[in-house]
Amino acid sequence: MRQKCNPPATGLVLEIGSGDNPHPRANILLDRYPGADNRERGGDLVVDRPFVVADAHHLPFKNGAFAYTICSHILEHMDDPLQFAAELRRVSAAGYIQSPSEIAERLFHWSFHRWYVNLEGETLVLHPREPTEPFGELFDYLYAYNPAYYFFQRSMPDLFWVEREWHGDNLNIEVRDSSPLRLRDPAFLRDLVRPQMSLFQLIGLFIASLVARALDANVRRQIRRLLRRSYV
Repeated sequence: MRQKCNPPATGLVLEIGSGDNPHPRANILLDRYPGADNRERGGDLVVDRPFVVADAHHLPFKNGAFAYTICSHILEHMDDPLQFAAELRRVSAAGYIQSPSEIAERLFHWSFHRWYVNLEGETLVLHPREPTEPFGELFDYLYAYNPAYYFFQRSMPDLFWVEREWHGDNLNIEVRDSSPLRLRDPAFLRDLVRPQMSLFQLIGLFIASLVARALDANVRRQIRRLLRRSYV
């Protein structure tokens, strides 16, 4: 998966909701749920650098304390996304937000999420998540155990993930009552499903997908550290 996360080489980097997979570049980690409370994360909390327990709606840092803030799979959990965005702008000069797309939310089994997240231009658009989960954990298992599906999802990153790197005051979040997706518009759908990679990129991704699914989780963790990426 492409990641548009580009923390600077110098300056303090904060990661909010670092959970079980903190970014290698983050200097300080912050999580609301310490200890073994894994209700909204994929594994045991990793505490391998300075760690703060706090609510991200009220960050315990002075204005402009950080050069960059990483928020991966956090926005969809927030009680008050607008307050969260205001705190990000207050404490950090820039940052990165990644969330599952609305399409991913409707396929996977994430009942603890509160919002569907879409990207319109440079604005993150949220609307309340519906309680129904028609596919149960089917797509979770496909992603974990079926290399062909894993390859397909990784080949269409913009369909399944929303990414936004922001600088200064240009972090814009809007809350609406309904979805902005025009799923009955043929032109919109053709643009949505257009292939996003070249043939050579797809071949490389297919090989990488087969290798990644064959590797032990601990090996993938070491590779992430080496490549300074959150996902491999």
